[in-house]
Amino acid sequence: MIILITGTRTGIGKALATHFLDGGHQVVGCSRRRPTIDHPNYRHHEVDLTDSKGIKSMCRAIRAEYGHLDAVVNNAGISNMNHFMMTPEEVARRIFDVNFFAVLNCCRETVKLLQKSKEPAPAILNVSTVAVPWALEGQLIYSASKSAVDQLTRVMSKELADFNVRVNGIGLPPVHTVLTRTVAKEKIDEVIARQTIRRMCTMEDIVGPVEFLVSRQSGFVTGETLFLGGVN
Repeated sequence: MIILITGTRTGIGKALATHFLDGGHQVVGCSRRRPTIDHPNYRHHEVDLTDSKGIKSMCRAIRAEYGHLDAVVNNAGISNMNHFMMTPEEVARRIFDVNFFAVLNCCRETVKLLQKSKEPAPAILNVSTVAVPWALEGQLIYSASKSAVDQLTRVMSKELADFNVRVNGIGLPPVHTVLTRTVAKEKIDEVIARQTIRRMCTMEDIVGPVEFLVSRQSGFVTGETLFLGGVN
């Protein structure tokens, strides 16, 4: 498969890119800075996903080199763990720009490439969070932006059904990434205590479900968001 994964410089995006490369797939990645992956089957684009022109330029380059995409993983995102009254409007708008509007624009442009796939069920996968169903204090803006992504997943799955493109989501519990590095340990422990499986999520926990949701094995699944760890 030829897979586009956003936010591949670090964390989950890099782990997913490495996993698919190890599996023999072609991976296109992007971030605002230089790549940290060196592999003959990896192509990197330096792009700010809040710039719709940058997304269009990246997709033109993908079309020129590969002609199509088989899967897209909208992984890139940012967070701000703070009371909403202490969150400046510009910060809130930036979170929505990255977490929602960038996803919307990536979907809009990559659908044109997914339609050219020879796979029986090309797929878009949007990364969400357990902060949505749990409505966690201090995460209003972040969880609201991801809630918008969950609704995008449901509605877009219907709007793209006639294009033979599936759209699903994956809701992640706490993972050791840049986003959680600055969160107090007691806050992380409180979230983990709410999970059915009470431990920190690992990269190994994520790659299997992601691979399933973008592969032909899940060809009859669309409009769903799979929450990992068990959402009580």
